[in-house]
Amino acid sequence: MLLSLLLFQPSISCASVSMTLPQYINEILLNNHSLRAGIKSVEADYYSVLASVANQRPSVSATTTGQYATKQQGESNVFAGNVGIRLTERIDISGSYKLNEKQSILGYEASRASFHNTINTLIAAAEETWWSAVLARENMKLQKEILLQRSENHRVTMEKFNQELVPKLDIVRSEAQVVDAEATAKTAETSYLNLLAELSLMAGGIDVEPVDEELQVPEFDVAVNFEEALEARPDMRAARLNLERAKLVKKLTAKGLSPTLDFGFQFTAWADPEFAATPNNRQAGASLTLSIPITDGKGTKYRTLNSDRLIQAAEANLDALRETTRRDITVAMNNWRNAAASEQDKQRQVERSEEELRITELMYAEGMGAQIDLINAQTAYQAVRTEYLSSIRSMYVALVALRKAIGDYAPDENGTWKEARARYGKGNDVIGETGLMLLRTYK
Repeated sequence: MLLSLLLFQPSISCASVSMTLPQYINEILLNNHSLRAGIKSVEADYYSVLASVANQRPSVSATTTGQYATKQQGESNVFAGNVGIRLTERIDISGSYKLNEKQSILGYEASRASFHNTINTLIAAAEETWWSAVLARENMKLQKEILLQRSENHRVTMEKFNQELVPKLDIVRSEAQVVDAEATAKTAETSYLNLLAELSLMAGGIDVEPVDEELQVPEFDVAVNFEEALEARPDMRAARLNLERAKLVKKLTAKGLSPTLDFGFQFTAWADPEFAATPNNRQAGASLTLSIPITDGKGTKYRTLNSDRLIQAAEANLDALRETTRRDITVAMNNWRNAAASEQDKQRQVERSEEELRITELMYAEGMGAQIDLINAQTAYQAVRTEYLSSIRSMYVALVALRKAIGDYAPDENGTWKEARARYGKGNDVIGETGLMLLRTYK
């Protein structure tokens, strides 16, 4: 029997690190590969915004040309060349530049809000898995305890059989109970190890396990306010930003037939012969070109209609997320109330079942009780203890779902485009702050 118990010791690597929940969350923020990929995607969107407004700035280029022609009919070989500098810029006379800049920044902020939603979802999943692992470990300990009880009962039954006090059937039953307890204990261990593998995956491959401490029944410590949740949830923020951006895109698209004004300046630093370039050698020239589109095959019209439908889709998506938030909060609250009531009920059942099992074991050991009563008491005790642990897990899961529903796991930023625009001059500091912001949020 000792060998059997040794086989059921959890095969956790010696390299596993015991952590508290806050330490584990920090490991995720530092090492989770999905988050690191998300940060880089946000940085890429940042540079995409800068690239999108590059056409608003003057463009400067150096030009050089050369031509060479061989002599014909006694004439000399001909060479012509020039070197010049050209500056061009499109002057915004329709207001498109400002709209394009705003919609690009809003796109960046929406991307950042979506990344924050990824954080909210990932940390919620990590905490739920954490508490599932904690309760799985408690269940593993319980099943081993039950295995010891049934092994002891089997020993007592064997002694009674040797004294011819019980029939062979009692031996078969008690042995079957031990085998069943062994299988249940092994299943509980496997579930725990699988959850540790999930924890390791979310922490970037680090082998971790929850610190072994006394299990506490959670208390309700979440301030729930529907309107505040709508403001805090990052997916709601992303939806609002996408709606605002869609409206700007429609205004920008409607300017598809707006006139354009191009300014050009060119200086010829060298030309041989002098008339080989325009302007001539050491001369400068400037130009203004006004273009007034007349028709584009109704492209602007249909692109504007397309933008209008995207606005309607963004509005519908915002309404859907609003109702999803209401649903998530309601379901989480209902699950909490149910789990809390179940925990109190199961706690009372555990107390009664423990007393019933103690009395039944004593009566059986003294030869005053039937084995079938003992088996029934053991089975009921195992079931109610397992259900009690399940009710505590449900309480933790409900709290996690509630925190996720109100956006508690996401960084607290309003995500407006003006804030992003004010940071644009900081260069790489913006990138550094993206990662540091995550750590400051959870430390």
